Amino acid sequence: MKYGVVDVGSSGVKLSIYDEELRLLHTERTAISSAQPGGLSEYNAKELAQIVLHYLRRLGELGVRLAGMATFRASVLAWSRDGEPLTPLISWLDERGKAFLNRFPYSALRHLPLLSKVLRPDSPAVKIAWLLQSRPSLAERVRKGEAYVGTLSSYLAYLLSKRYVNDVTNETLTALVHPKTLRKLEIVYRLLHIPLEVGAEVVDNASYIGSYGGIEVSSLIADQQASILGSSCVRLDCIKLTAGTGTFVDAVVEDFMVPPGRLIPLVAFSVKGNSVYAVEGYTAGAAVVDWMARVSIVESVELLEGAASRAERSVVFIPSLSPIPLPARREGGTGLLYGLSLSHGREDIARGVLEGLVLSAAEVIGIVEEAAGKRLYVRADGGLSKSTLYLKLLASASGRRLERVRSSYAAGRGVAALLAIYSGAMKLQDIERSDVDFTAEPGEERIKVDVKVWREHLKWGWRSSLGK
Repeated sequence: MKYGVVDVGSSGVKLSIYDEELRLLHTERTAISSAQPGGLSEYNAKELAQIVLHYLRRLGELGVRLAGMATFRASVLAWSRDGEPLTPLISWLDERGKAFLNRFPYSALRHLPLLSKVLRPDSPAVKIAWLLQSRPSLAERVRKGEAYVGTLSSYLAYLLSKRYVNDVTNETLTALVHPKTLRKLEIVYRLLHIPLEVGAEVVDNASYIGSYGGIEVSSLIADQQASILGSSCVRLDCIKLTAGTGTFVDAVVEDFMVPPGRLIPLVAFSVKGNSVYAVEGYTAGAAVVDWMARVSIVESVELLEGAASRAERSVVFIPSLSPIPLPARREGGTGLLYGLSLSHGREDIARGVLEGLVLSAAEVIGIVEEAAGKRLYVRADGGLSKSTLYLKLLASASGRRLERVRSSYAAGRGVAALLAIYSGAMKLQDIERSDVDFTAEPGEERIKVDVKVWREHLKWGWRSSLGK
């Protein structure tokens, strides 16, 4: 049997086909982009849905009958009962939640420990509250059952089934559902004035969602959690690192926990009602490389590696070109380039940028380990992991062995694994068998920048110190 995967990422939609051994057989991709004027980040939901449905039809043409989907997380939109989008898809990078939280009483309540995980600018609950309060007529339609509000994943599930459902990994990230009990957090509904009608039925990650054009869709999961599965990083000795648009660091834990600081709790996946939990930290990623391309420093990850490899020296680079919560928190998005002289060239700046990304990721690995416990190795995927220099530097900076998932793409393999479990071709414990194509050990590549100086400059303009 072949398994089809449609993975909706923030920069593109990818189709992949895997065999029963979870080997990648075929892939296609359509690039997408969001409108981002003045802190906004939104997508045309109808166009995005059309790409997804096109790829489901394409799977049928390629002889696939069982498929699953992964989606980027923390997105929000509204749609009508006939499936027509009523708003754009507001993405996880959108900053409108910031202005909402700056209003009283949220400006005070967001600093309380019990509410700090909910009242965040990137929280879907905050985006939903902003959306409904800015459109009172939409809130009324939701109360009457004439419209729905949810995430990208619940919208796609609705198109396939006409049911208001969502998978457990995506729905629990809305901050409207408790990740452990799966009960609605009514205190959040009341605090944000969200109608109780908002909130999809929660389903397992390996369960029937719907069908389209003869294709059965029986897996739905958030992309980072799919990467946890696809990297086989499901034991307590491993950290999963996805170096994509952002850098996401995840560690599976023995039981549900609310981690300290800016870390977030996750449902990593759930099969047959049995959930596995994780904690996650997030920092800057390949979006910085996109910026470098726009300002003509380097044009791709491959060229970044080449330039950085030729560098004789480095510079201090703090990669906070957009707001990031870790390794230290700040409200605005301004990066820092420090230590330039007339002797520095483009290669040295490229080296500083790459090392800045590496050191930020290494700091977050340490923060995650403080909450989840020490790990023996890091398993990486995502676009930046295509750079072997990045992996070698990260191994040295983190003091951990670095392994790269084959093809630098774990999310698709994770969805395929869920489909294999659903069909009975695989047992859950079989996912522990990893598939890596590169390994780096600490000390193979030296960090050129002074790490102590880098850490000191990390605090410039930041709201609080490391990990707080």
